[in-house]
Amino acid sequence: MAISVQAGWLNSLSAANSQGMEQGRAGRAAANIDGGNLNLSADPVALRRKQAQAQAWNVVKNAWDSDKDVDGQIRKRKEHYSEMEKLRAEAGDGLRDVNNDKEVLRELYDVDKDGQEQKDLELLQREKEMNAGLGGHFSEEEEARLSEIHSGTLTEYQQRALEVHDRAISFKKQIRDAESEMKADTAAVHSIEKERLKHNPMLKAQQAADGIMDAANAEIKGMLVQEAVDHIDEAAGEAEEKAEEATKEKEEREEQRDEIALKRAIQKAMAEGTREAAEEARAAQRKNEAPDMDTGELTDLVKGDSQAEDVGQSLEEIKNSMKLVEADLKGIKVDEGV
Repeated sequence: MAISVQAGWLNSLSAANSQGMEQGRAGRAAANIDGGNLNLSADPVALRRKQAQAQAWNVVKNAWDSDKDVDGQIRKRKEHYSEMEKLRAEAGDGLRDVNNDKEVLRELYDVDKDGQEQKDLELLQREKEMNAGLGGHFSEEEEARLSEIHSGTLTEYQQRALEVHDRAISFKKQIRDAESEMKADTAAVHSIEKERLKHNPMLKAQQAADGIMDAANAEIKGMLVQEAVDHIDEAAGEAEEKAEEATKEKEEREEQRDEIALKRAIQKAMAEGTREAAEEARAAQRKNEAPDMDTGELTDLVKGDSQAEDVGQSLEEIKNSMKLVEADLKGIKVDEGV
């Protein structure tokens, strides 16, 4: 075949699905590839690429099959031409044998090759060929002479020579028919090759296949970009979720620390009964912003100096605003009478 497909992807695909392009030329083309039978659902990119390769291969394969049919027509024409050429050669050999036989017959009857008897015989032979459809024409003088010959009697030599010439006519017809078919074969081959060069189906098929692969590659590129974007979004979402979880855990730890600090501040305030301790407890309260808690029994006994009343008032405010858990303050009593 005059045109071959050179695309790398096509060579790889055909090698995987046939014995190769060159071996395919000796037989039939590789089996058709059906993208629907490809079990690649887990990998959409690979599936799209395989489907495009299958489509491109089918385009080229169909054109190749058609081109192979054209090659077959040309091959048959050339084979027929060779057969006709052989037949023409055989008929030519037979015609030479007939001419030799006629020459032997002329010598046997001792007829002068330039004499009137021989000239009349040659005129009768031409008439037979014209009647057999081999062509030719006569002048007026020749037609007049033929009329004279037919009105008379043929010699024995002329009769026998005409019988031998019938064989020559048969061979001449074979040569004529063979040459006619050889001309037809030559014209057909030239016409087919001209149309092939004009339309160049294999080149167009390869261009179409390349277009299919280019479109698929562009689509695959978009798929890969989208896959990367999705992966980035997914990773960002996971990172954000982990950050939120970490922040939440940090806030919970801080809340736990604040609660512990508040409880300790209150315990200290109740134990020491000083204004400073009470202020620390109030500060811890404001920082913690804890919900109301059940305080149970709370005795505000402040030790020491003349600030006992103010300290007791501060602790009373803490008791009223926070209502601390009874268990946290149970047993902590300050004798305000001291």
